[in-house]
Amino acid sequence: MNGQRGQESTTDLENGTRTKAAYAKSQTRGKAQGMRTLLFFDDLRLHSRNNVTRRVGKPQLIKESVYKDPHVSTAWGYPSVFRHDQSGKWRMLYQGWNEGEPRAPLIAESDEGLSWRPLDTTRAIDIPDRIWPHQVLSAKNFHGWGSCYADSRAEPDERLKALAYYVPEKWHLGPRLWVSPDGLHWRLKEEAKWQRKTPDIGAAPFWNDVRQSYVFTTRPDNGDRRIAVFETKDWENFTEPELALQADALDSPLAEMYGMPVVAYQGYYIGFLWLYHVAPQTKGDYHKFYDGHVDCQLAYSLNGWHFQRTLRDAFIPNGEPNDPDSGCVYPTCMVEQEDGSLWIYACASTHEHGHLSPGCGSIVTYRLRRDGFVYLESCAGRGTIGTRMLYWKGGNVELNIQSQNGAARVQVSDVKSVPVPGYTFAECQPFSGDDTAWRPVWQEQRTLGGLEGGRALRIEVELNNARLYALRGDFVPMIGPWSLLSFEQGETPPEPSPGF
Repeated sequence: MNGQRGQESTTDLENGTRTKAAYAKSQTRGKAQGMRTLLFFDDLRLHSRNNVTRRVGKPQLIKESVYKDPHVSTAWGYPSVFRHDQSGKWRMLYQGWNEGEPRAPLIAESDEGLSWRPLDTTRAIDIPDRIWPHQVLSAKNFHGWGSCYADSRAEPDERLKALAYYVPEKWHLGPRLWVSPDGLHWRLKEEAKWQRKTPDIGAAPFWNDVRQSYVFTTRPDNGDRRIAVFETKDWENFTEPELALQADALDSPLAEMYGMPVVAYQGYYIGFLWLYHVAPQTKGDYHKFYDGHVDCQLAYSLNGWHFQRTLRDAFIPNGEPNDPDSGCVYPTCMVEQEDGSLWIYACASTHEHGHLSPGCGSIVTYRLRRDGFVYLESCAGRGTIGTRMLYWKGGNVELNIQSQNGAARVQVSDVKSVPVPGYTFAECQPFSGDDTAWRPVWQEQRTLGGLEGGRALRIEVELNNARLYALRGDFVPMIGPWSLLSFEQGETPPEPSPGF
């Protein structure tokens, strides 16, 4: 599920990632040095920017990943993927149904997390009113589950948590929390009423390291297509939802936010925002429902509570006609592979919203390079960016950069943007290629690791027909001048400020 590490990846250098061995080495260095990552959703950490544009990354559909359940439609399947340690296989929990039939919670299995097959549970668990062989819970009054969360902090028998919705009476949905060690054997936690108002699809939890709590994104009420947040520390007491995001004037006419699963990644909280591009209202409809497309944009947060939106370009757009995601797409979870690339799982349909024709739904997987959510790219000719002041503790800098047909160079400057002798653009060995953890080298084989740490500096990057995805190092960002002035007066060096 969110933030899990995979076993294997078919990506290689031409797809924008390093080999598994190189990535593992980079990860080991990073943990030892306390590496921090800068992603470029906005210009918060930048001091200068010239002839550089920001673009949204584009995950690539893995064609061999398209999974069509042989029994039911999964247009609204909302998959959750986790590794089952005992068997070493990957499991996927999702929901499915056909027009006129009950919705059912289902499970599939895979050797590598890519090619799925229904997991027959008939011998493992007894379900009196079973409909399908790969069912995991009774379908009686079951309306769906928006997320199944792999909780690494929980006891083993409660590792998986399913936020389920039931219909105790017409037009009312009741929340239930099911827990499981393996995705097959489930136990209802009667006391856990995780949302007091009528819940709706798409509720998704994640661990918030800043708040030291489990934060949920959800709809404020049934049919209220906006994004709210609430939290719990014990899975028994839950706060009231607070409004976080809603569609605004920059969105397409009549647009609504369908849901927003969040993944914690490299110190950021990244929201997969489902945006419903509504068709012109049809006379007589009580609700915006039939027709229109759903795609995915990006939202992001530093504290996992207050979210912002980056460029309004689609992160996962709808595909071409007859592609499995040509009608609607709902990314739900992400798994990090051993080479650093990211697999994003989604349910999708070939039809527009509200139509559940046989064969229209599938579950698909997208591949994204490491850090590939957004990037900075030089325009025609050279472009440069420079960070704000960084308190550099020591060690090398690493850049996730792509410049096969161009070049990139790095310069180290002091707080007044004066280049440090020996670390100028002119003395940097130009890099041409694709590397998720490139370490710049200057003349006489100097690296930033050879420069004394415990100092304030800026990192400047020159791009020529190149893309910059991320910057890593052992540093503390310094935004205001007062922290620098205090440090220069001999006071305590700045400490990280979580959430800022």
